[in-house]
Amino acid sequence: MTTPPRNRKLVVAREFDPSRWAHAAFFLGFLLLAYVLSNLTEDMWALLWSYWPRQLGRPAPNIASALGTGVALVSALIAWRNKRWFTFVSEVAVEVSQVTWPTRAETRVATMVVVVLTLVCSVILAMMDLFWSNVTDWLYAL
Repeated sequence: MTTPPRNRKLVVAREFDPSRWAHAAFFLGFLLLAYVLSNLTEDMWALLWSYWPRQLGRPAPNIASALGTGVALVSALIAWRNKRWFTFVSEVAVEVSQVTWPTRAETRVATMVVVVLTLVCSVILAMMDLFWSNVTDWLYAL
């Protein structure tokens, strides 16, 4: 009895589409802006409530989140529909796709160089600080 051949998934090389990355960037920008504006709205409401508690109700997190998310959504839609901004973000995606990222070994070597140079510079600065503090102590003792 022979076993049937395994079904292999057909791997198709897809072309790089910068507009997909532009859509993702605008969506992530919307999420970040919604988070920031929701917290900012709630904080500003709490600040204003501390000055005028009778005119304003207590800060309501749900209403503040809705306001912040609404403003972020409108801002993201305006930015997304702006042709110049969308083209700019697409061009940034194309440029980032052409970046040659370092290998793990190159990153490790560069990190070690940074650590060693930081230690050397900190020792040099510590010696200079010690020298000048002794000089100023000597001058003040005169």
